[in-house]
Amino acid sequence: RAVREAISILKVYYQSASRATGFTQASPVDDDTDGPGFEGAYRGKQAGANSIVDLLEVIESDFLRTVKMTQQSENEAQADFVELDRVAREEISNKETALQLSTEDFKVTNTAIAAKLEDLGTAQDLLDKALGAIEALKPMCIDTAMSYTEKQEKRESEIAALKEALCILDPKG
Repeated sequence: RAVREAISILKVYYQSASRATGFTQASPVDDDTDGPGFEGAYRGKQAGANSIVDLLEVIESDFLRTVKMTQQSENEAQADFVELDRVAREEISNKETALQLSTEDFKVTNTAIAAKLEDLGTAQDLLDKALGAIEALKPMCIDTAMSYTEKQEKRESEIAALKEALCILDPKG
């Protein structure tokens, strides 16, 4: 905007300077000399005026191009930021949901593990009792290394003892 104003001011100046008429002042000093060194009104350096205005117009077009490119770049950056922000928020939301689901799954798994450990403890207690009962029954099942004749004699003595007990208990028999 400032460059545009400068161009406008210079154009007005050089146009008015090209039509300028000057006041001529008489001076007693001028009689002794050749004069002030110029004649007529100052009309500006009209030959250099176009190059100055052209240079300012180039500067203005450079500024306009820079402003346009900067605005375009800022718009692209804003659009990229909006997209990045949307994606980041979506990812955060997805990860929060995944965390919540994982936490719930963790709690369920811990509860299941605790229940299974309790069941394991109960089963281990039952196994220990069963093994104790088996150990208690083993001596009855293990061969006591008695020979067949010894076993037969023992059996006959047990039968005789049972018959005698029966006679004692049954007076008629």
